[in-house]
Amino acid sequence: MKLLFCGDTMLGRGVGKAMEKHGHGYPLGKISPFTKDADLCIVNLECAITSSKSIWGGEPKAFYFGAPVGAAKSLRMAGVDLVNLANNHVLDFGVDGLEDTLRCLDEAGIRHAGAGKNMHDASCPALLERCGMKFGMAAFCDHQADFAAGPDNPGINYLDLFDEKRAIEKFRKGLEAMGKVDWPILSLHWGPNMVHRPSRKFVGLAHGAIEMGYKIVYGHSAHVFHGVELYRDRPIFYSCGDLVDDYYVDREFANDCQIAFELELSEESVQKLVVHPVHIENCRAVWASGDTKSFVLKRFASLCSEFGTQVLDDAVSLSRRS
Repeated sequence: MKLLFCGDTMLGRGVGKAMEKHGHGYPLGKISPFTKDADLCIVNLECAITSSKSIWGGEPKAFYFGAPVGAAKSLRMAGVDLVNLANNHVLDFGVDGLEDTLRCLDEAGIRHAGAGKNMHDASCPALLERCGMKFGMAAFCDHQADFAAGPDNPGINYLDLFDEKRAIEKFRKGLEAMGKVDWPILSLHWGPNMVHRPSRKFVGLAHGAIEMGYKIVYGHSAHVFHGVELYRDRPIFYSCGDLVDDYYVDREFANDCQIAFELELSEESVQKLVVHPVHIENCRAVWASGDTKSFVLKRFASLCSEFGTQVLDDAVSLSRRS
């Protein structure tokens, strides 16, 4: 089966206006034949889906991301099956915005993990089955502590990564809550924006997650892709970058040049890992071509080489280089 991982998907601000002008299919329509073809497509939803205009009442933020309620239809039209909600924007429009988001996703038939009406709901992994295989995804976020869910209040599944021992304990609880699944996934919205590679601490945490039984680590938040590591033959995506947004393009980081990551899986192992370069332009995702595609593949291969991972054309070698 084919499993597709994409990064931060921000459908508010300029993207939301473009959607309202051009239709629900605009942000992801150019790549949707491919994303719909995947047996399971997963993204990080980097916004609330809400009609609320009341922003979060905590400490002021630089950016508040709220997408129109039709954004759930955009995701469904693109074949998105599962979203991460453990991030620092899902409560940008308060508890009402989170509740709207949960309702819109449920109505669209899109599964979600990482946020909920209380800590129990926020920490529950998403469970689903595809092609006879069972998948589970536990989701955590390491920033915006005031978004954290409590026993009786809505929020995200917040994780303090400075306390590494506690973080590993929470990873284990998320894994145990899945029960018996073929492919347990750890989703992490972690680390700073605009960095090319993860910290040593993050590498250690990802290795610890694989050692305890997770088979895939799905990271996001940096707004740029990182190299992929194959650790004990399990893929670690330290950052999947972004899929669509309206962000300022930094010339050094070239954050309009992104990747969709495709895994071909059997019940036991990764059979193939292919990268599909994406270009974000005019508030929509399109396939990269020409010099842009070459740039993405060259940068990705270089970043992967730091983990001893080889990239052959657009495919990652599943035999780790010694």
